[in-house]
Amino acid sequence: MSLLANLVKSQQVVSFPPEATVLAATKTMADRKIGSVVVIASDQLTGIFTERDLLNRVVSKGLDPHVTPLAVVMSKEVCTSDITETVEECYQKMEQTKCRRLPILKEGKVVGMVTMRNILEWLVNEMEDENVQLKRYISS
Repeated sequence: MSLLANLVKSQQVVSFPPEATVLAATKTMADRKIGSVVVIASDQLTGIFTERDLLNRVVSKGLDPHVTPLAVVMSKEVCTSDITETVEECYQKMEQTKCRRLPILKEGKVVGMVTMRNILEWLVNEMEDENVQLKRYISS
């Protein structure tokens, strides 16, 4: 199993259809304490709706979240990673595209979401493990 697969193996993807309202998505985001949801139509990723989209495309424009569909305010160009990619490759992709959330695909279907926080926590754990191993090597 790839390291990226390990990061997403216990995740449950939160998704909405494009016609769902902003209010429905944001209620779920608040309840689950997550910063984004993927938008899926006909089993295909069509967009992502994030806290930033809420601020920049809904609130600042004065749109009514009760009636505004996600299709109107979601980010349509979504950077993704395949589950076979490494965490390092995922991090590089996030750095290059300046995105903080990356849907993970397996055979074209969304199977998880990786955030910059997930990546940084993984890197810190890797460094801590390496530090322990180096201390053991030095003291032996």
